[in-house]
Amino acid sequence: MTAPTAAAPLLSVRNLKTYFAQDEGTVRAVDGVSFDLSPGVTLGVVGESGCGKSITARSILRIVDRPGRIVEGEIHFRRSASNGAGADVVDLAKLEPNSAEMRAIRGAEIALIFQEPMSSFSPVHSIGNQIIEAIRLHQPVGRREAREKTIEILRRVGVSTPEQRVDQLANQLSGGLRQRAMIAMALSCQPTLLIADEPTTALDVTTQTQILELMRQLQQEDGMAIMLITHDLGVVAEMATDVVVMYLGRVVEQGPVDAIFHEPRHPYTRALLRSIPRIRARARERLTPIAGAVPHPYDRPSGCPFHPRCAEFMAGRCDRQAPTLRPVGDRHAVSCFLYE
Repeated sequence: MTAPTAAAPLLSVRNLKTYFAQDEGTVRAVDGVSFDLSPGVTLGVVGESGCGKSITARSILRIVDRPGRIVEGEIHFRRSASNGAGADVVDLAKLEPNSAEMRAIRGAEIALIFQEPMSSFSPVHSIGNQIIEAIRLHQPVGRREAREKTIEILRRVGVSTPEQRVDQLANQLSGGLRQRAMIAMALSCQPTLLIADEPTTALDVTTQTQILELMRQLQQEDGMAIMLITHDLGVVAEMATDVVVMYLGRVVEQGPVDAIFHEPRHPYTRALLRSIPRIRARARERLTPIAGAVPHPYDRPSGCPFHPRCAEFMAGRCDRQAPTLRPVGDRHAVSCFLYE
């Protein structure tokens, strides 16, 4: 372990590969992903369903279901030293998923907001009991003090009458309240990194806005970094500082949010932006879908993974060689032969 400088990123992922070995073949769910996340920054991770966003998050937390496993790469996480004497960097990829050190990090220093709170909470235990359990697992407090902390964090995330809600089951809460309770559980131990996996899925527009505003407010108060996983580019434009665009397990473009939206370089990023509905569109104007479909995981194309759907495909190159990320501007990188 080494002590990083003040400018060092909180999380640094390098060439991460998470594969699922099956009888039919090997699924390369995450295939060489690299990115950095600095303290207090919101990183938006976007892409179509099946591009590897959630598996990347689960790899960081070391909760990938079998037969999936990390086969290569590094996940450097900067831990705050409890004695106040600086910080240490640990490679999460080298830790055993059930080791004491990994369990001490998971839920306390790195927290996760699951995609669907209804299926994430236990249906037979109150939300309060589940948050209390998380607090007592990571903090040396008694049950009464943990309950008081739970009520306070529920109040902080905007749950009305938390003294009563703390004893309710998840199915007794509305979708918005369940999501707030899930955020309360994630923040109960004051993590330095919050991973939010589709935190506004299945919520109405008004509730979605409230949840996003709550996350922004909590980030400002606590100074935590947020890794926001979503397919909604509108949410990314509103929340993110930096953006990583993924396709078929790889990062195809990354950079500041303004550069991604105003100067997109990769054909896939441009196609994603063209597919967004526009308020000022003419009546009955058809949306612009991305041509083709995401390839089957057992039948990945050779060369650039996007070339079968790319309008700027170069025969003899894109279908034979895999491009690598290369800088195209200030903190802006793209994986495409158009820029070589």
